[in-house]
Amino acid sequence: MRIAIIHPGMDVKGGAENIVVWLADGLIRRGHVVQVLADRYTPALWPAEFSDKLDVRLMPVSILNRIFNSRRLRHWDHVRQLKKMLRGFDVVVGQHFPTYCWAAQARGRQRWRLVWLCQEPLRRLHPQVTDAHLLDYQRYTPAGVENDHLLVAANERLRGTAHRRMRAERNRRWDIAGARQCDMIVTNSAFTGDNVRRIFGREPVVCHLGVPLAAEPEYCRGDYAAVLTTLAIRKNVYNVIRAMDVLVNRRGRKDIRLRIGGRGPDRDELEKNAADLGLKEHVEFIGGMPDEDLPEFYRRARLVVYCPIDEPFGLVPLEALAQKTPVVVSNHGGPSEVVEHGVMGLHVNPFDPNDIADGIQALWDDESKARAMAEAGCAKVRDYYSLEAFLDRFQALIAASHQ
Repeated sequence: MRIAIIHPGMDVKGGAENIVVWLADGLIRRGHVVQVLADRYTPALWPAEFSDKLDVRLMPVSILNRIFNSRRLRHWDHVRQLKKMLRGFDVVVGQHFPTYCWAAQARGRQRWRLVWLCQEPLRRLHPQVTDAHLLDYQRYTPAGVENDHLLVAANERLRGTAHRRMRAERNRRWDIAGARQCDMIVTNSAFTGDNVRRIFGREPVVCHLGVPLAAEPEYCRGDYAAVLTTLAIRKNVYNVIRAMDVLVNRRGRKDIRLRIGGRGPDRDELEKNAADLGLKEHVEFIGGMPDEDLPEFYRRARLVVYCPIDEPFGLVPLEALAQKTPVVVSNHGGPSEVVEHGVMGLHVNPFDPNDIADGIQALWDDESKARAMAEAGCAKVRDYYSLEAFLDRFQALIAASHQ
């Protein structure tokens, strides 16, 4: 089968970009002809074992677009290019907005099937649905707890000039029209699927993602709690640091330390928060890490904390469990769907630092519970959330769509 995967920019590395690379590489290994179409691509971001096999074709920006820098002109430019680039394919997979919209308009009378692999609907166009917990954060925040950082994030979601609101409304109409022309919408979780159903009025198919696996590791009782995420407000690292304040300064748990991996716009502010709370000796920021260092980072942790708001899926808990490290995750969204509470890890209220602290302390202190969850979680990942299992599910779906 000839398959095209469209992603707007492969010059950054996040969960969505990893999925494109893993999916393309896996489908190539299974005998399919796969091309990735993108505006930009930096192959050095991924290990050679994945990037060397990829056939990535760039969609160059026209001279006119460089002069005028117009979104409408860019859209027209991509549609024009894709009309030629997509000839001869059997299935076209769009990922982020507006790739499936470009493809829908470029299809014309071509007979390929259009699949939207939806990681999440674009948040800035549909915040009332995609950010429902964030916008209603006061409902989930216990009395006596202040979540000023979430108030800022909620206000930013809703704030905009009249010009931006008009443009957003135009893009919303375009988004809905593109989604309705897809032959199939595949979502990474039932949580994302419910959002798609509410926004677009389409019935999606859930296809849980998976992660690459190496040999099964031995259980290791680590000596730190770990966070790995983008350091931005919605990822809610603020409340994990405040949970450390509860543990260290209020409960006297000087033995617990936290290592935070990742880059992002809020790193300076987060470091200042930790320092202001007197946690410099207990909270360490280690920045971004290359892929080859991640398994050891997870394996040497006693537990991993992942408490974002309105997260559609979340690869971090799966990567941690694959290394036999139990997890503390948000009690809503994709993480709570993936991680079975009390079996693979613990669900906590991400709006409540005290609840996050309880989850950390429970796994930190109870070695038998932590090990049992780590073993059960690793078994589940290897059975259902592996990259090969994801490829099986996705391959079956596109084969059905092509019939």
